[in-house]
Amino acid sequence: MLSRYRVEQISGALFEIDPINTCCRENDCFDEYDYVAEAVTERLAEGLSLDQALVEEVSKSFFDGARFDVGRLTLAFKLLREE
Repeated sequence: MLSRYRVEQISGALFEIDPINTCCRENDCFDEYDYVAEAVTERLAEGLSLDQALVEEVSKSFFDGARFDVGRLTLAFKLLREE
């Protein structure tokens, strides 16, 4: 399935919002979320929704697969849907 979301868009939204508070903006780490964005686009290609893919990949990357407050991603979802 072809997704309208690109790695750059997803990574950029996560960079702007910095939902994990990595301080990437303050430290100019523009590629902080690239690997998450790449994994999300792969999951989208498998047929997952943006919400499912982003939650799963953030969970795997930052919380060892455990549950977390998905409210952290609300602004990222909004930003991506506006593009």
